[in-house]
Amino acid sequence: MNRKALGKGINALIPDFEIGVPQSGGQGSGPGEILIDDIVPNRLQPRKFFDDEKLQELVFSIQEKGVLQPVIVQKGKGNQYELIVGERRWRASKKAGLKKIPAIIREVSDAESLEIAIIENIHRHDLNPIEEAEAYSQLANEFGLTQEKLAQKVGKKRTTITNTIRLLKLPNGVKEDMVSGRFSMGHARALLGLETAKDIEVLRREILKKDMNVRQAEERVRQLKKTISESTTKPKKKKDIFLKNLETALERHFGTKVEIAAKQKGGKITLTYYSDDDLERIRSLMMKNIG
Repeated sequence: MNRKALGKGINALIPDFEIGVPQSGGQGSGPGEILIDDIVPNRLQPRKFFDDEKLQELVFSIQEKGVLQPVIVQKGKGNQYELIVGERRWRASKKAGLKKIPAIIREVSDAESLEIAIIENIHRHDLNPIEEAEAYSQLANEFGLTQEKLAQKVGKKRTTITNTIRLLKLPNGVKEDMVSGRFSMGHARALLGLETAKDIEVLRREILKKDMNVRQAEERVRQLKKTISESTTKPKKKKDIFLKNLETALERHFGTKVEIAAKQKGGKITLTYYSDDDLERIRSLMMKNIG
């Protein structure tokens, strides 16, 4: 059975005509108008990035046809109203020079406000993957939802929720690439196959430099993982028995860990100390032997 595109209780909070579905007749109070300057953004808004070009297109549309769909707000402090749904329309209306905007007032909890904002943005495909991941994580953490419950709320498969939240583990550079559109979800999933931030960053730069597609990035990850696996499983060369015995003798003399690393020509001896007093003790032993 297919899940609905909207969360389970969403229609009870925002009727169909408020989320872009035409009203099916009947008497309704309909939206009123609120001063644009009396409205403040939703403090729980999961969307952080607004495409300037698309916002400008909406400005032109509002200037020509007006605001076709009301925003949804709740009472805030004093004479203010806090947005629940419709921040793009509100921003575009301000830029278009409107003084008032059609609005419907609802009373909702923080949990409901965040849920509505997330579902509405997902329904309209307005969130980039990182914003979507942060929104899922926020909804789960703040309101104690398991990923299974979260999936039911937003009408997604649980595996989709899990894979999206995993994006938050990526380094900031990769996240910025996703927000800007340089990387797709497929590129990000490929990079998650690497274990260290250093390996991810190296491959990130390679992908950008060579303009790799997702399949090429996945193949490169497989190659890197194979190389890393071979290097870690390669048996270490046994230390010469003379050097091992010398290490033991020096450790007994100085009372600390000693390591001798031999090279083709020469090498180095490392003595470990654990405090300033320990260093002074080792220095005294060295100076005593020199004297």
